[in-house]
Amino acid sequence: MEARMKQERLFDEDVYTVHPEDYRALCERLAAEGYDFPRAISGLDMGYGLRVTLQLTRMKDLAKVTVRTDVPYEDPVVPSVTDLWPGVEWYEREAYDMLGIRFAGHPDLRRILLEDEWALHPLLKRYDTGGYLLPGWEAKPWPDPEPWAPPPPEPEPEAEGEASEGGEAS
Repeated sequence: MEARMKQERLFDEDVYTVHPEDYRALCERLAAEGYDFPRAISGLDMGYGLRVTLQLTRMKDLAKVTVRTDVPYEDPVVPSVTDLWPGVEWYEREAYDMLGIRFAGHPDLRRILLEDEWALHPLLKRYDTGGYLLPGWEAKPWPDPEPWAPPPPEPEPEAEGEASEGGEAS
């Protein structure tokens, strides 16, 4: 799983960006580590695909963590975590309703804000505020490296006294 996960520290919080297939396993690990309060699940249209962001807190020490995963527009499916944190059921339904992100295994995945007959997902960037497709809208290319790819290793510093490129040793 490590190869498809990037970990960062932002302010007082660990942020994990994971491959969609590893999202569920990481969430299970965090639940086992005592993260017991889901602050939010958000959906975002990134322009190249959709992002799910899960924010958790461990109440005993107020440790915070964020889990992110990106899915393509063509197949926006992420495993549900409602069995780990029952309070996220409505958050997942909202992300489905507004962006069309499907949560596999959700017990009641249906619209929560809009009518069942509504054909669009209004927060997708390809639609204008009236619900019409924007002419000429195209998805951005998928990021390279992928969002969950760990950063490249830092270059090793040159040993003192070694010749640098194009120069002589000092």
